[in-house]
Amino acid sequence: MAREEPLALDTEILAPTEVTRPPRKPFYKDPLSIIGWGIALASIVAYWQFFVRKPVPKPGQQVARLTAVEGKVKVKANAREAWESARLSDQLHVGDVVQTETRAGAQISFNSGSVVSVRPDSVVYIGGSAESSTAAWRVQSGRVNFSVGDETTEIVTPTVRTTALQNAAGNIDVTGVGETGVKIFRGQAQVETTQGQKITLTENQAVQVDAAGKAGATLNLPPPPTLIAPAAKARLPLVAPPETSAKLTWNAVRNGVTYRVSMDYNVTQANLLLSAALDEPGVAGTSHDLRGLNVGQYFWRVSAVNKDGLEGASSRVSFFAVVEPETPQPTPTSAGVKPPVLVLQALDEVAPGILHVGGRTDPGATVLVDGTSVKVLADGSFSEYVRRSGPGEVVIRATGADGQFTEQARAASKR
Repeated sequence: MAREEPLALDTEILAPTEVTRPPRKPFYKDPLSIIGWGIALASIVAYWQFFVRKPVPKPGQQVARLTAVEGKVKVKANAREAWESARLSDQLHVGDVVQTETRAGAQISFNSGSVVSVRPDSVVYIGGSAESSTAAWRVQSGRVNFSVGDETTEIVTPTVRTTALQNAAGNIDVTGVGETGVKIFRGQAQVETTQGQKITLTENQAVQVDAAGKAGATLNLPPPPTLIAPAAKARLPLVAPPETSAKLTWNAVRNGVTYRVSMDYNVTQANLLLSAALDEPGVAGTSHDLRGLNVGQYFWRVSAVNKDGLEGASSRVSFFAVVEPETPQPTPTSAGVKPPVLVLQALDEVAPGILHVGGRTDPGATVLVDGTSVKVLADGSFSEYVRRSGPGEVVIRATGADGQFTEQARAASKR
């Protein structure tokens, strides 16, 4: 059977069609392109303005307040010449200046969450050195310890700009010859000198910048020691010299060559690192004996010093009390005879060194407050103001006609 050939289809091959587009106008001649680019640029500027750019604080704007004042501290308000004595809870504004004298300190709490402890003989400006500055504060001279909150914070000195990142803590020290030391105890900070050098400091690192704005090498700091004894809130009996009142001990730390032992009389002094009761540098070991302590409370801390003489962060503050040895109560001389009743109803420090003492005892008994006699009424009640003999607990003793006594040691409350 013959095979049929397929029929050829009549097809026509078309030539490709060339499409010619009209020339495109330059974007600067196209109104729609100009509008589109303008909207994009405005969006970028708005995002930077509201979400990236740190606002510049304005002169006179309230940004902080004083949360601790100890000793002679002065404040010069923005655009004023007169200095005034600093008071607790005073508000601080951009342009204000805080100055501490010898053995004085102040704590500044910023609205942003940063806390600055101004050490003795220091001058701190609130805000930067110019109206366009975004710095939170400026250290003109002296030392400050700082703890940053949740916001990145700028700190300036005559030769350094330090940007402390969130939750960083450290120390700034500006010497009398214009050198600046920057220490970071926790977190991280970016340091830029006036010569354009940029250094990143992390935990327990430091850098020294000379008066010309030239930075030295990055140095490692020793970490804070851990205090061992006396235990927190320990009560140690009063002893006479040359007996040891207290033996302070702590653990050794890496890079620590010597140690500095510091002590204060109250928690405010301790938080400000004033070392009002003791400042003992150069301790070679990990213990230190204290002698001749009077009755009272003592707040102590220890920091380590490396081979370059740089001091690291202080330990946590601990405290102990030196108290009068307990006196045994006399035994009754006859059956049914008891020491006098002593009921304290008020023991308040109404002014520095002035106590209001009130209560009752047996009629005919005498009452001594830290050795000072107070008047007892016929019904046994008493209420008087006396001057306290020193820090620590107040000792109140009621003595009956037969010589028996009742004694209480109490801490005075502050009004």
